[in-house]
Parts: sequence; structure tokens; C-alpha cells
Amino acid sequence: MEKLKQTGSAVTAAMFCLFLCAMAGLTFLLPKRTFSQQENRNLALPPKLTVQTISNGRFMKDAESWISDHVVLRDQWVQLKAVSEWISGKRENNGVFFCEKDTLIKRVEEPDAVQAEKNIGAVRGFPAKVDGTVYFGLIPTAASVWADRLPAGAPTLDEEAWIEKLYDQFPGTTVDIAGALNGHRDEDVFYRTDHHWTTRGARYAADAILEAMGLPALREEELETKVVSDDFYGTVYSRSGAWWVHPDKIETMVSPEGTDVTSNFRGKDEEGSLYVSSWLNEKNKYAYFLGGNQPVCVIRTQNDGPKILLVRDSYSDSLAPFLSLRFSEIHLIDLRYYRLAIPAYMKEHDIDSVLVLYGLSSFLEDSNLYLLKR
Repeated sequence: MEKLKQTGSAVTAAMFCLFLCAMAGLTFLLPKRTFSQQENRNLALPPKLTVQTISNGRFMKDAESWISDHVVLRDQWVQLKAVSEWISGKRENNGVFFCEKDTLIKRVEEPDAVQAEKNIGAVRGFPAKVDGTVYFGLIPTAASVWADRLPAGAPTLDEEAWIEKLYDQFPGTTVDIAGALNGHRDEDVFYRTDHHWTTRGARYAADAILEAMGLPALREEELETKVVSDDFYGTVYSRSGAWWVHPDKIETMVSPEGTDVTSNFRGKDEEGSLYVSSWLNEKNKYAYFLGGNQPVCVIRTQNDGPKILLVRDSYSDSLAPFLSLRFSEIHLIDLRYYRLAIPAYMKEHDIDSVLVLYGLSSFLEDSNLYLLKR
């Protein structure tokens, strides 16, 4: 009997080892993706084996990220882990909290203090380089605005303290976007499955921006809410593996009529639009707004209002339609793709107001803000 048990244990161990070897083999041998449509992000590249990367520990860290991103059936493993975490009583998986009101919220970690200081230094010195008024706005995440939905005791960054700290160091005019969103925290100001704000959240942020600039607030009669999609699953959903959460709706409130949009996706100007309907058939439905990430996008309207330039991240894509109701031209520049000097661009296009607008998390992490020093 004892011998039979030992044989059974040996067979089980052998099968487990065979399973691990098969998984490892398939992971290394099968073709690799460079981009995840499910998570809407670039996947980790193979680690570089050098004396330096081994000595500083970078090789092992990059190798772990690469294996995690490319393991066979990765999406299915994430979903299985999410279910097991939920059954065990845990309310977090892969850095995403399972929250009240059918909501998924990404955990916000403490930032790299060195990078954060570099970024605020770049923004702090920016007004001195510009012939015009510089505004600065930081957007808190759902973890801050919807803190009451988080699981009890869920650890997350004190975003309001960080925003106050960064605003105190800025010599120009700041925009109280956190206050605008917190004033409507009982509404759907963020998507439940994505990190972006909703069209409604962008609408309240637009009012805060207009107030800071001394321009008239948006009027309800200028807006008409339309649902353009009711099956949006965002990046936080994909990361979480929480397949049981219901999809979000995507709405518009501003008509594209009277706007002329010039996009630049491939290094040359092309006709664009406030809304690109083809993206509603894709996983990354948020790209419906302006067509997604691009170095430069220019919106011209029939208004007699001022011009404005936004140094921005993707939050501004759904904000831009609201700004089109008050500005004659909106120039959106993304420093991840645009490498030239901002002051020269402003002079060329006769722009005297610029808004640096970022989600707090991306502002603290972005390694491209040094370009504001040019």
C-alpha cells in the first residue's frame, strides 16, 4: 500500500514537471506578440543580457516581465486567478481592486520620487519659456474620487496630497479638476472598467478649465447626450480578469458639426474627426474620441473664442469636444510622440494660452516631460 502511494506521488510529480516543461517550451517557441489588444498596451520586450543588466538586477526584472507578458494562455490564467482570488475573499487581482457598484479600480502605487521631481521641475520652469499664460491641471484617478467604493483597507496613493504639493510648486494658474470631479462623485464620472474619465467626467472638468480661464461655463442647452456604445470593456477590465463585471457605455454630448479636425497619425496631416466611429467595432473603443493617440491634433471651430494649446495625455481626447464650444482653435500635443519645442509651435500658430493637462498617475511616471524645457 505504501509503495502504491509512493508510485502515485511520483507520477503526480512527473506529470506536474511535464506540464511546467510544456508551458515553458510553448512560451519560448510560439510566435510572440508585441501589442496586447486585450489590454491596449505594448508587451514587454526580451531582456538584454549584458554585464551591466546582470549586475544591476535589470536582467532578472525584465525577464520576469517578459515571461509574465508572453506566457501561454496568459489572458485565461489572469481570469482563473481573478476567480480564485474572489472565492478566497481577496478583492484584488493583478493590481486591480474589485469594488462596490460593479466597479474595477486600478491600484495607484507610490511614484518614483526622482522622476516626479524631474517632472514638476520641467513644468515649474515652463511658464518662463512661453509668451503667454500657462495653466496646469492634474486629474485624480477613480481610486481617489471613488474612494468610498474601494474594499475596506485597500492601500492607495494619497492623490489629493500629491496634487496639492505639485500645485504649490507651480508659478502659473492651476485648475481644480479634483474639486470638479469630487463634487459629482455620485455620478459616473469614470468608466467602471477603464482608467479614463467618462464623457460626463470630462464635461465637469471642462467647466473647471473654463472657470480658471474666465470663460463662460457650458450650458445644458448646448449639450445632447447620446449613447454610441453599450459594450465597452476598458483596460482595467482586461488587466483584472474579472469577467463577471458588466460593460460600460460610451456617450457623446457635443455635436461634431462646425468643427474641422486635422489629425497626424503617420507623420503627415490628414482629415480627422471629433469622433471616429470605426473604433467602436474594436477592443480599444476609447479611441472613438479623435481616433486615439497621435503627436498633434488640431481642431478648428466656427467660434470667435481664443486659441488654446493642450500638452496632454489621452484624457484630453474626450475633453476636446467640450472645448470646441468655447475656443476657435484647440491644438493638442502629446509629448510621447511630439519632440519639438512647444514655445516655437505656439509662436508659429499665434497661440497665447497653454494648458498642461495630465492624469496624476501618468504625470508622475511620464519620462517625456523634460521636453518642456526646450
